[in-house]
Amino acid sequence: MANELFKNFPEVRYTLSNGKIVTIKDFFRKAKLEGTQLNQVIDYTFYELQEGERPDVVASKLYGNGDLHWTIFLANEITNYYDWYMDTSTFENYMKSTYPGQFLVASTSTDIVSSTSKFLIGEDITQGASKGKVLKVDPTYNRILVETTNGRKFVASQAVTGTSSTKSFTPSSVKDGQDGVAYYYDPDAIDKGFRYNNNTTGTYQPRTYWQKEYEDNEARRKIKVIRPEFIRRVVSEFERVMSV
Repeated sequence: MANELFKNFPEVRYTLSNGKIVTIKDFFRKAKLEGTQLNQVIDYTFYELQEGERPDVVASKLYGNGDLHWTIFLANEITNYYDWYMDTSTFENYMKSTYPGQFLVASTSTDIVSSTSKFLIGEDITQGASKGKVLKVDPTYNRILVETTNGRKFVASQAVTGTSSTKSFTPSSVKDGQDGVAYYYDPDAIDKGFRYNNNTTGTYQPRTYWQKEYEDNEARRKIKVIRPEFIRRVVSEFERVMSV
């Protein structure tokens, strides 16, 4: 049976964005069925994941055996848990760790970088009682990304100054890292796929990092699964390939 076969597979450990460490069998390293070969014994359908559903829970629900979660990974070409749909709590933790700090937005790019001076990545920055460190300098969108070092958040309409560069400007707006603009897109081209652009004028609309990541995560809700009536044939074929 497949369960006995998988005992000989190497294991890999992954740390999820919520800090939890999980261990899975790394069957992708040892064998992979060719697409044409796999499709000869598989008929697929689609399944929409519910909040917090793990691969083993889905496999147990569909096939009556949680150990068959590997078939879901195989069908969707998922090689680790980072590619699995994140529940609300995991998604929030992921966003906080991936997009830290605040974006301080300037009126023009020369407020950030000019021919004579520029903010430096890693330098300390001050604004009244607020202190922080520059994480990113982004003249394309007229902004710098900073992280507070004394717990006091930065605000708009008050000058900030780099302690090393002595560069200074007054932010027109301040946004949390995850609420910063990831790109601009043409809404008229959605049906044809987003047309990305750095253009902030005309019909182009901003899309934030949160919006982008949320939509990417929601897209993972709908997964391809092997129809239950074909699962035995798939396991048998996999065992045959593994025994060669």
